[in-house]
Amino acid sequence: MSATELIQQVAALPQQERALFEQLFIEVTNGNRARDQLSRSTWPDFTQRLQRIYGERVMPDSQSVIDEGRGDR
Repeated sequence: MSATELIQQVAALPQQERALFEQLFIEVTNGNRARDQLSRSTWPDFTQRLQRIYGERVMPDSQSVIDEGRGDR
C-alpha cells in the first residue's frame, strides 16, 4: 500500500476513528524515538561490574580493554 492510499483511507474514516489512528500513530512514532534513545544510552561501568564479581582481582589494565571494545579510542 502506498502512502497516498493510506492517507486516502485515513481521510475516509469517521472523526473518532481518525483521532484514534492519529493517537496510535504518534505513540508508535514516539516509541521508535524512545528505542533510538535507549540504543544511544551511556554504557554501564564494566569495571565496577567486574569488581563486584571478582573483587579486587580485576586486572589494572582492564579499563583500556573496555575502552577499546566500546570504541572510545
